[in-house]
Amino acid sequence: MFTSGLTESTQKAVRIVGVEAESMDLVLNYAYTSRVLLTEANVQALFTAASIFQIPSIQDQCAKYMISHLDPQNSIGVFIFADHYGHQELRDRSKEYIRKKFLCVTKEQEFLQLTKDQLISILDSDDLNVDREEHVYESIIRWFEHEQNEREVHLPEIFAKCIRFPLMEDTFVEKIPPQFAQAIAKSCIEKGPSSTNGCTQRLGMTASEMIICFDAAHKHSGKKQTVPCLDIVTGRVFKLCKPPNDLREVGILVSPDNDIYIAGGYRPSSSEVSIDHKAENDFWMYDHSTNRWLSKPSLLRARIGCKLVYCCGKMYAIGGRVYEGDGRNSLKSVECYDSRENCWTTVCAMPVAMEFHNAVEYKEKIYVLQGEFFLFYEPQKDYWGFLTPMTVPRIQGLAAVYKDSIYYIAGTCGNHQRMFTVEAYDIELNKWTRKKDFPCDQSINPYLKLVLFQNKLHLFVRATQVTVEEHVFRTSRKNSLYQYDDIADEWMKVYETPDRLWDLGRHFECAVAKLYPQCLQKVL
Repeated sequence: MFTSGLTESTQKAVRIVGVEAESMDLVLNYAYTSRVLLTEANVQALFTAASIFQIPSIQDQCAKYMISHLDPQNSIGVFIFADHYGHQELRDRSKEYIRKKFLCVTKEQEFLQLTKDQLISILDSDDLNVDREEHVYESIIRWFEHEQNEREVHLPEIFAKCIRFPLMEDTFVEKIPPQFAQAIAKSCIEKGPSSTNGCTQRLGMTASEMIICFDAAHKHSGKKQTVPCLDIVTGRVFKLCKPPNDLREVGILVSPDNDIYIAGGYRPSSSEVSIDHKAENDFWMYDHSTNRWLSKPSLLRARIGCKLVYCCGKMYAIGGRVYEGDGRNSLKSVECYDSRENCWTTVCAMPVAMEFHNAVEYKEKIYVLQGEFFLFYEPQKDYWGFLTPMTVPRIQGLAAVYKDSIYYIAGTCGNHQRMFTVEAYDIELNKWTRKKDFPCDQSINPYLKLVLFQNKLHLFVRATQVTVEEHVFRTSRKNSLYQYDDIADEWMKVYETPDRLWDLGRHFECAVAKLYPQCLQKVL
């Protein structure tokens, strides 16, 4: 413009059309410093300016920023934006996110702004995370009803390319209104008679709820850990990609959206003598479709054995321990992760430092238990308070919310004696009730983990048996699953893992999530 002999090259002032003043300022600063400060407020305007001035390096930085800040509220807008400017990576990554969070995204108003071709490009995929094909049909109808007159002509094509009718329940199809049934009939003609053969399930339809075991190796072992996943219903066993850097004693969280997060922990030492480990501040999210861990912003404070809790749309890393200064120190500190801002912030610390504690969420409050302390936290007020402690104070116990009560099971009392006491705290009545102890033989040196599996309380038990055969001591381990019957107040064994499938270390943890078998490595 200024060097090619155009009119602008002789003018003292040139008006730049289509570029905001702030974006122009950022472009000029970038020209001199190669740096740019991106925010959610300026990123799309700056991308537009970079497109006008043909500065791909700025466009790529903007795209990277938008990808890292995708959420159910903005993903459709980012996809439409990327499609308009033809940025392939941003378009692909935002579309991938939409498919992954499909049920959340379709509730947003921006979903209704998609063009016919954009809608088809999202729905015509095996990777759509829906457990029922009816969800796809319902999303199309919602999109159609936003502009019925203009969109009715597109329904046969959309149905033909996007709906897998053999995967829908007959009773649902029979209730489809005549207006849409006619469009479906036209779509079947467009597809042809062979369209019902070999209908592939969507990714979300293959999901199976599994129990995941972390830290499946000895604490000081140089052996790399494995992360086995148990499909209790089918009896199959898979392996999840192990945590990066072989991290141990991480905080673990499965969010309501089925995202798996790990935070903190330590990297194992090959030394049998060393008992102190350097705490890490890593934070990772598991990508189901690729079976790998994605790096997220680091914790503000390195911590081993912290508890991760999801509450009010945010994640909290609570307590834990570090080895610093004069030795081992428990932590009071708490920090909060906002996925929209993609960063951690410090919130009010606990009134007491805690490690080997438990934390659960119920009705927008966090409850933390350890020994004689029972705390609650209100995120809206950033306030900690005390509650009535359990009747038998224990540390290293197990906690879970079940039927409006917090169950606290097992643990170690003040004299280091292991106990298998079961107590339930009625949250509404602020009252503890003793239940029957978990029936467990101390001689098998059991280690227990509490999970909520298929909406029922389960205990995963690692038991060690020592036998003597011809003056030789032999050790064998059994891993079993017990289900709790709250009516009878009894535990019943419902599953036992195959013999010697793997060796769980004492510091293992369990989590429950829906996983996709085709994305995992099958063991059995």
